[in-house]
Amino acid sequence: MKKFNFTANLGLKIASLFFAALLWFLVTNISDPVDSVRFSNVQVTLRNSNSITDNNQVYQVLEDSDVLSTVTVYAPRSIVDSLSRENIVAYADLENTTNIDGTYYVAIQLDTNKYRNQIQSLSGSIDAVKLSIEDRASKTLAISATTSGSLTEGYIIGDVITDQNQIRITGAKSVVESVKDASVNVEVTGYTTNIGTNAEIHLYDEDGNEVSRDNLKLSSSSVGVSVTILATKRVPITYQVSGVPAEGYVATGVVESSPEDVLLAGRMSVLNKIDSISVADASLDITGLTGNLTKTIDLSGYLPGNVSFGDQDFNGIATVVAYIDKKIDKTLSVPFDQIEITNAPQGYDVIVADNSETFNLQVSGLADKVNAIDAGDVSGVIDLSQFIGDGEDLSGYYNTNISLSLPGGVTTADTIEVTVELRKTE
Repeated sequence: MKKFNFTANLGLKIASLFFAALLWFLVTNISDPVDSVRFSNVQVTLRNSNSITDNNQVYQVLEDSDVLSTVTVYAPRSIVDSLSRENIVAYADLENTTNIDGTYYVAIQLDTNKYRNQIQSLSGSIDAVKLSIEDRASKTLAISATTSGSLTEGYIIGDVITDQNQIRITGAKSVVESVKDASVNVEVTGYTTNIGTNAEIHLYDEDGNEVSRDNLKLSSSSVGVSVTILATKRVPITYQVSGVPAEGYVATGVVESSPEDVLLAGRMSVLNKIDSISVADASLDITGLTGNLTKTIDLSGYLPGNVSFGDQDFNGIATVVAYIDKKIDKTLSVPFDQIEITNAPQGYDVIVADNSETFNLQVSGLADKVNAIDAGDVSGVIDLSQFIGDGEDLSGYYNTNISLSLPGGVTTADTIEVTVELRKTE
C-alpha cells in the first residue's frame, strides 16, 4: 500500500485552503453582504436596583444617560433587514458601579433577543449610565392653600380648607432638605358660589422656586380643597353713648370713629337684613367727664352670626371719640303769648293772672346752640284738663306749670309756674 504523505506539496495545499476560504467569503458577502442599521432612543434597563435601595439609598439618573440616542448594529443584510428597535437589549447592572468624583457610572451592556449568533457587533452612543446616589430621607410638611384669579365684583374669598393638612415626601436627602413648603392653588375667576375641587400639590424651596417631584415619592399627589365664596356689603357703624358729663359740661352729640363704616362678608340672604352695626359698649360712658372720651372697641363682638369682616387688612378694632364741651347759660325773656292754652272748659274765659307780659327762662347748652337761640324759638303749653270736673263750678284761680319746648341741643333747669283764672262767660 502506498503511504499518504501529508507534507507533500504543502504549499499548494495551504494555497488551496486559503483560496477556498476566500471564495466562501466572497460568495457569502456577495449574496448576503454585511450591513449596518441604527436605532434611536433605546431605553437602558436598570437591573438590581435593590443593591442601592436596600441600603436606604436612592439613585437618580443623570443627563438622561439611561437612553441611548443611537445603537448601531452590524450584521448580514438579511439579518439587519429583519431587526427592529424592540430587538435591541440594553441594560446596566447597578451592582457594578464605579464612583468617579462623586458621580457613579454603570457600564451599559448591549445584546439582541433575535439572531444573537449572527450579529457581528453592536455599539451605543454612550457606554455608561451616570447616576447620583444619596442617602434616603423623609420629611412631613404642612399643606397650605391659596387662590388665584379675580372673583365677580361684590364677592370675596372666605375660608380655604384642604381635606388633609400634611404630606410626607421621601427621596434623596439633598432634594428633601431643599423643600420648605407644600401648597395647592385653586383658580377662582368669575365664581359667586362655593368651590369644591381637587388640586395638585406643588413643592417649593425657601426662595419660592418650585421643586420637581419627579424624583420624590409623595404620600399624596393631590388634595381636596373647599373654597368659601362670600358676598360683601358696606354698612355704617353707630355708637350709643351713655351717662351725663360733669356739672357745667354737656355731650356735643358728635361721635367720631375710625373706621366710620365696615365691609361685611357673608351669605347674601343674611347681609340683606343688615343696614348698620350698632355698638352699645359699657366703655362709652361719659358720666362725670369734663373732656372728650376716647376708646378703642373690638367690633367683632357686634357682628351678627355667620358674618365676618370683608377687609382682610381690618383687625376689627375701632377708635371712638365722644365729644364733650363746657356749656354756657343764657337768659331769655319769653312772651306769654307764645304759650298755648289747651283743654279750656267750655263756658269759661281763661286769664293768665300774672301781671307781666313775659317770663324769664334760663337756657343752657353748647355755645353754638345757645348763641343761636332767641325768645322766639321757645314755645310752651298750659294744659287745663287736670282742673276740669263734672257738673261743678270751675270759677277760680289755678296754679300750673308751663310745658316748655326748646330747640335741640338746648336745655333748661327752670320750672315756669303761672296762675290762671277761670271766669264764667257772661
